[in-house]
Amino acid sequence: MKLFNFTTLTAIGLLSSSLLAMPAFSASFDCGKASTWIEKTVCSNSELSQLDENMAKKYKAELASADNEDYSQNHRVITKNAQRQWLKFQRNTCQSEACLIREYQEYLGKKSLNGVTWGDAESLSTSELPNKTAFGKFATTVNISMYNPDTQRWEDTGKVTNAVSIHKVSDKPYLAIIDGDLIFTNAHSCSLDNEKAMWSENHWVLNDYQAGKTVELRLYPAIYQGKTQLLFKDINNDYRESRCGMRGYFDGIVMDNK
Repeated sequence: MKLFNFTTLTAIGLLSSSLLAMPAFSASFDCGKASTWIEKTVCSNSELSQLDENMAKKYKAELASADNEDYSQNHRVITKNAQRQWLKFQRNTCQSEACLIREYQEYLGKKSLNGVTWGDAESLSTSELPNKTAFGKFATTVNISMYNPDTQRWEDTGKVTNAVSIHKVSDKPYLAIIDGDLIFTNAHSCSLDNEKAMWSENHWVLNDYQAGKTVELRLYPAIYQGKTQLLFKDINNDYRESRCGMRGYFDGIVMDNK
């Protein structure tokens, strides 16, 4: 009978350990090189792995579609920027599997989960509550265009600063009061005046009720190069229509912490 020596047994043991440590599922990236909590979680959860693969397929299809359209270079840039925003502000700010699943499902258009997901906000743990970077003043400088009926052209009229402030609520760490002033095309202005927002895992939620339905604006804070930024997501663009009219446009705005 052939005997295994110590070196052989050690090699077999190391191989077995490495096989056990390998991710169980595939994804749109190499799970063998997963390093972040997000990547490791996606690789270890079969549902998330499939969602990630579907996300990659949709993104590639959107890039291909952009290449086939007029002004394809501009559409391609817009598609890439939207993907980077989703990864940075929405997916990569999650700290739970449930949050990741929600963000992937919404990306794929399978589900729109309006409103706050917490059943009992009073019982949230410290890790589930917003940290200090989710509060403060955020602003961005934009160029304002006005339509000149005499020349029948859009003309730049100068720069303005759009800003919002997210204030803490005493003894209610999951709540915030939001104020802001924004100016859009044709100098159309819109204000957020003492609006109540509730934290929902990785973003603030502002709800309004119009014509029997809930309209929702989300504010996603994320840290980039050591500085906090804030992304506005207007679900179906309904919030801007109910609060600011057609000329107001919240979705996709990114502001820097000041």
